[in-house]
Formats: sequence, structure tokens, C-alpha cells
Amino acid sequence: MSYIVSKERILLIKYMNKIIVNGYKLDEQQMLTILENKKYSLIIAGAGSGKTLTLIGKIKYLIDNNIYKYDEICCISFTNESTNSLKKSILENCGVNVPTYTFHKLALVILKELNVDYNISSDDLLSYIVDEFFYSRCFGNKILQNKVFDLFHFYILKNDKKWNEIVESKELVQLKKTIITFINLMKSNGYDENVFLNYLGNHRYNNFLIIIYAIYIVYEREKLSTNSIDFDDMINLAKECLSNNNNNLAFKFFIIDEFQDTSFLRFNLIRELVKINNAGLCVVGDDYQSIYHFSGCDLEIFLNFKNYYKDAVIYKLENTYRNSLELINTSGKFVMKNPIQIKKNLFSNKRLDKPINVVYFSEIDNVLETILKTVSSDKEILIISRNNFDIKKYTKFLAYEKLENNYIKFEKFKERKIRFMSVHSSKGLESEIVIVLNLSNDIFGFPSKCKDEKILSLVKKKQFFLYEEERRLFYVALTRTKSYVYLLTPKNNPSLFIKEIKRDKNVKIININ
Repeated sequence: MSYIVSKERILLIKYMNKIIVNGYKLDEQQMLTILENKKYSLIIAGAGSGKTLTLIGKIKYLIDNNIYKYDEICCISFTNESTNSLKKSILENCGVNVPTYTFHKLALVILKELNVDYNISSDDLLSYIVDEFFYSRCFGNKILQNKVFDLFHFYILKNDKKWNEIVESKELVQLKKTIITFINLMKSNGYDENVFLNYLGNHRYNNFLIIIYAIYIVYEREKLSTNSIDFDDMINLAKECLSNNNNNLAFKFFIIDEFQDTSFLRFNLIRELVKINNAGLCVVGDDYQSIYHFSGCDLEIFLNFKNYYKDAVIYKLENTYRNSLELINTSGKFVMKNPIQIKKNLFSNKRLDKPINVVYFSEIDNVLETILKTVSSDKEILIISRNNFDIKKYTKFLAYEKLENNYIKFEKFKERKIRFMSVHSSKGLESEIVIVLNLSNDIFGFPSKCKDEKILSLVKKKQFFLYEEERRLFYVALTRTKSYVYLLTPKNNPSLFIKEIKRDKNVKIININ
């Protein structure tokens, strides 16, 4: 019987044991994403599936086989920490310093190459201008003062207040946060002042929009007067300059990590670079772990990648090496309640009986201490929560000392260091044991029930499913563990998510006090 062996299959057999990253051989799915080497590709990588190993393996293959020189490849990640980690791993495995940037650093490199003169504005400039707007009685403008009075009297406080009472109110604190969020979201989505002009005159948010517009104009003029740009301006200006000038950057292949967290503004910059360089593009991410919608990240770009690059090939990394099969089955079923998520058949060779522990408690004072006592001292522990301030409620009678890099040392457990951080900050990390605090049904519980001001809907993409992003955030929390996760839940007020998963066959119920 004769059959045809594909070119990719021959390469797979040839290289299967030759590409070693951090001491690990890559699996078949990982190798195929490397060896097929399509011009445009989307790699959908499940939690713990070795996406970083795959990226480094791809770079190693491209360089070792003279497909690209090391300085023709550009890697992009989202934080300085992740970028530095990736750059270090590439150097250790490939022996070269592949250009590796955050989006903002890449934008600055482009502006420098094109000899664009600029200053970087202060991080708190917008906040300062918002404060000045109210404390300086709207810069002496009677019309704006009246708009503020109208806003507070009819929509916020529902009663008359003097100016000093408005300025000192907690409602103004929230209003200022909303203004800053509105302007930041509008810029990250690539909107300009036309967003105001399109809505003014025939909209229920007119007073609010006029106030935000006035602040936005002052903010933009202040930057212009000092030839300054903010972080969003960097990316937008780099894109515009590329469109109008010859590109001096020699990049022929772009790799973007955590692509599920990209924004429209960032993606526009990459599309321009890919177009003018006729470059290849490989993006990697996990739609299950898209958790930055509040800051302007747009999951639709990830989900609709083939709309931008019709010839793109989509790969899936579905073998997870962190979590047990039981945990990924339960967490995957949970996150797929969001109808927009991409179906994955995640698999693990690891087996654990009931890796998810729902811990019900009546008294909060000693529940964390009780769980810590049950965990062997040689096990690494990560404590995470929806909010950074949650730790205070669980350590009222459990003294601890803060150390570097989010580590804490409890007075009663001196033999171990434990990390604590928000679930958002924990993405990308893993630990043997994970403890999740505050699985309660409150405004600041998990899921969080804090609602955005309705005006933000003008500059923020709509979510179509209740607690859509909170559901993904809970998935991130569950999948940080390499073995067991403990979900601390008040008996009298359990989280909606706990009510949903507690009957799952992979969940164990523990009752304390």
C-alpha cells in the first residue's frame, strides 16, 4: 500500500527530537506550528500548554535554518516583565538577542529611527488637569460651571449642592475616575475628538460629554504646548509616521505574545509594519484568558484574525502540562458558557481526584490560617483575589510582613514565603497550591458587580453575555494551580460562580467553622 507523506510530516519526523527549549522536547502540535512556517498564523494556546516554549522553538528553527536572521525577527509582549523574561529565554536557548519590545517601546524605536522629536508627558498629567478643572471652578468658565451643577443636581446627587460641597463629595471622586477612563478608552480605541462631535446635541449625556470634551481639549493643548505625547500617542504617532515615511526597520517577521489582550490602536501599528515590510506575522494567545476589556483590549481582533489576514492558518495547542485533566475539564466547561469563546479539546496526562476545593466558612477570621495549616510546608502557595484589598479581611488576626515581588511572610508560618496578588496580576504564573479569596456574592466579590458608568458605553465595546469577562477571570484563577485550588466562600453569601460549579464531579466541598 502506498501513501504520500506530507512535507510537514517529514520535517516533523526530522526535527522532533532536535528542537529542545529549556530542556524540554516539544510535542507534535507545538512542532507543527513551527515547521509549517506560514506567512500569517494564529496560535490558540490553552492555559499551561507551553506557548512560550513554542514561541522560542519557532525562533530557534527560523534562525538555525537561515529562514530569517535574528535581527529580522521582532517579538512583542505586553509588559516590561514579560518582555524581559521572553528576551532572556530567547538568549539562553538561541544564543542571540532577538529584538523584543513592548508595544510602547517599539513605537519609541520607530520614532527614533524616523528622527521624530518629542517629549513624554507625565503619567499623571491627565489626572492633574481633571483636578484643576474642578478645583479651579472649571477654569473660570460660567457655562462649564453650570454644566457641572446640572450634572450633579439632576443626575448624580438629585439635590442642590454648593460648589464646595460638590468638590468635596465622594461622588466627584468617582466622576473624575470616569472622565479619565473615558478619555483613555477613547484614545486606546483610536477615536479622536469627533467622538464628541458625533454625540453632542442629540444625546442624553450632553452635560457629561461637554465636561469631558472641555477637559480633553485642555489635555491635548497642554501636551501640544510642550511637544509631549502620552503612551497612546506614541503608538498612534508611530503608525502615522510609518505611513508617511520610508521604514528603516529591517523586520521581516513579527511575533506577538498574549494577542488576546491587544487593542485596536496597537493592532493598527502592527498591521502597518507588516504591510510596508511585506512581513510575516505570528500571533499567540488564548481567548479564554482575555481579561483586560476594561482598559481597551478588544477580543474581537483575536476572534476575527482571519478577517484581517485571509490566508492565515490557525493552530491550537491543546496539551496542557500544568493542570490536571479534571481541572481543565471543569474550568473549560465553565468558561465555555460564554458563547463567543473558541472551542478547544484540552487534554492532560495528569490526573487528580477533585482538584477544586470549595471551602465554606462562617467566620472569616481564621479560615485562611486553617487552610495554610493543611498544606505541607514544602508546597509552593499562591494566594490570589479579585481585589488587592481582600487580603486585609482574611488576615485581621494573622500578622504578616510584606516582602519584595509580592511575597509575604506570615508570623505563624515563618518557614515559608507566600505570594499574594490580584487575579489579573497572576496571569502567566503558576503554583503548586492556589488559594482564591472572597468568592462572595457582593459588589466587590467574585464576580465583581461594579458597574461602569453608562457613558463609557460610547467608547467601550459591548459585552453580550452577563459577567463575560469575570467568567474568563475566574478561569484564569482556576488554572494557576499545578495541583489543587481552594476557593474561600462565605456560607451565607456564596458567589454565583460557586453556586454554578459546586455540583461538578471534580469539586470537593469543605466546611470550616
